Amino acid sequence: MDTSDDTYHGGRTAARGLAFELFVREILRRDPDIDLMDASLPYEDAHGAADYGSDFVAVRDGMPLLIEAAATTPQTNRRMEQVRLRLQRAGQQYAARHPDASPGLVLACSGVLSRPKTAMATEASLEIWDGPYLRNRAENLGIDVPSGVAFDDSETTGEPDPESRYTHALLRRLDGIPSGDAGWRAYEMYCEDLLNFLFVPPLKPPIPQSRDGQGVNRRDYVLPNYALDGGFWQFMRTHYDAHFVVVEVKNLNRRPGKGEILQVANYLNRHGTGLFALILARREPDDTGRWICREQWVQHGKLIVGLHDEDVRQMVKTRLAGNDPAELVRQKIEDFRLGI
Repeated sequence: MDTSDDTYHGGRTAARGLAFELFVREILRRDPDIDLMDASLPYEDAHGAADYGSDFVAVRDGMPLLIEAAATTPQTNRRMEQVRLRLQRAGQQYAARHPDASPGLVLACSGVLSRPKTAMATEASLEIWDGPYLRNRAENLGIDVPSGVAFDDSETTGEPDPESRYTHALLRRLDGIPSGDAGWRAYEMYCEDLLNFLFVPPLKPPIPQSRDGQGVNRRDYVLPNYALDGGFWQFMRTHYDAHFVVVEVKNLNRRPGKGEILQVANYLNRHGTGLFALILARREPDDTGRWICREQWVQHGKLIVGLHDEDVRQMVKTRLAGNDPAELVRQKIEDFRLGI
């Protein structure tokens, strides 16, 4: 069961994790093509549900399956790598106890994954049961679907709803914008539309080209944060001084480095915009840039998170599937702080 800490939701997160695990269990129990192994089976059973490190052990077409149920969908490379290692270790333990059986490894998650994340899973021989897949199986089996399980974003492809067309256009537009000087204006305009779609509400619409009182610093976008819903952005304002979310846009041919990070850090102060910023770039920061992010946090309490094209695709798909795209930002902050 997924146990990621989520202090701004407290007990609600634990309850959601338990509800999702019970939801997956019910699908396994009712699916005619799957036999769910009960934990009370004896250890000697060839497919017994001994503690291998997965949430469930099941059998499909004579093949054992080790299944991890994650109510919080892994959306960063580090999270996907952790899932891969957990399931592969579980598979190794199973194979050591049952040399005659090679188990399949399954991640059942409530959300959706971008194509690059799905490709990572495929390369690691992980089978993905995402929110749309689980929702479809549940509906076919007459099982109630708990809140937070993503729906199929492809269902909106032919719909006349303007927001659906807009969303798919965001995915297409990104691929058509070249990095570098030739595409800087198109990318800047794209990012304004993207921010509105992903984060407004609960954030207020982005204010473009915001300058400080001396006219020295010009922030690409600033999103006022007055969120009072008890969610992620209220937590960020309370704990990270994110009274405004500063967003700097960098349509570079290279990875953002020291200069770009220091430029953004210069925009942040406790009595002005606050101490939190996003950098939207085509690629993730380089090693020096990541070190400067660490230095700015440790020495000055300034938190700077880089988002690149793959992150954008993941957030758009998450939003399109009915879930909160800020979940990726949350996971990036956790990864960053746990890595210090």
